[in-house]
Amino acid sequence: MENHTALTVWPTYLAGFRCERPDCPLGRTAADAPCPALRDIRIHAVCERSLRLDCPRAAHYVLAAPESFHFESQRLPAAALSPANRQLASLAEPRPEHAFLLDLQRTSLRLLKAQAYPLDARLVLLGIYLEDAVAYIEDGRGYKLGELVKSYASPLFAARFHEALKNIAFEPLAHLDFLIGILKRLTDAQDLALDAADLALVRRAYRLDGPPDLDRVRRTYALNRRAFERAALTMPHFPERLLLHQFYTELYPCAVPGGIIHNYWLFVLSCKLAELLLTAHAALERQQLTTAHLAEAIAKTTRLPQTRSGLSVLERTLDGREDDSLRLFRLLYHIPQIKS
Repeated sequence: MENHTALTVWPTYLAGFRCERPDCPLGRTAADAPCPALRDIRIHAVCERSLRLDCPRAAHYVLAAPESFHFESQRLPAAALSPANRQLASLAEPRPEHAFLLDLQRTSLRLLKAQAYPLDARLVLLGIYLEDAVAYIEDGRGYKLGELVKSYASPLFAARFHEALKNIAFEPLAHLDFLIGILKRLTDAQDLALDAADLALVRRAYRLDGPPDLDRVRRTYALNRRAFERAALTMPHFPERLLLHQFYTELYPCAVPGGIIHNYWLFVLSCKLAELLLTAHAALERQQLTTAHLAEAIAKTTRLPQTRSGLSVLERTLDGREDDSLRLFRLLYHIPQIKS
């Protein structure tokens, strides 16, 4: 890439971003150097550009951008690309799905933008698609992934999808117990930005300092969700854009070694932990809530699978659970009643 241009794609809201924070955890940006938050990754003949959200300024920028998530592209000289332009470790050992990475990624992003459904239902839809895609690729039909997603417009798939949603019996106490258990293990790690104050914030927001009271937890969960939804109304396209940006930026469903379904659950867990912390901030700070507070929370949580300790905790959580998708769906997804 040293002596030619590369077709480079990026979300439209990235244009002009530069982090000027001297305390940026990714390092200070010199005036003539690419921002360390920039992530350039070459996939086949395309270079994808995005922002790593462990830079709070980048997280704030993505959070507050008025545009919806869509791409623009341009041929850029190699010298204009970030030094971070390298193959990810997850791509070092060839796997069958790597040949179809761009198809998998773009289709997944389209499903996450399916605004006919709430976000948790879209995550279920994404999980179904990726499970189907694994079967296609293992059967040597990866070249037919386009036909697979077209089949989702059929009445047969609609019935399958709605049946899957109906089987998700969500219980707030089990949901919070599961996620807070993960958060506790993450705050015990020595090399992550999450700390005991984050755990205390979540426990206070959900009133979990005393003996568990199921009715109280249900009421508090509903109130906190409404507080989060009110906060989201002040930022167009959030939190949808957060899901889309993170899926694109970290190269899911091939972000880490382990396969497509393993990557799906790591993505979901990191997003749900971010949502937990964001909701706690929204519930406790309400009128004092700022996008800067939310950006700091995002910077702490969205790249957990890309850190050694974060990945270790999340993988131990998933050990023995990945083959029981319905159980994880019930722990993680709150699906309002959806009309057929």
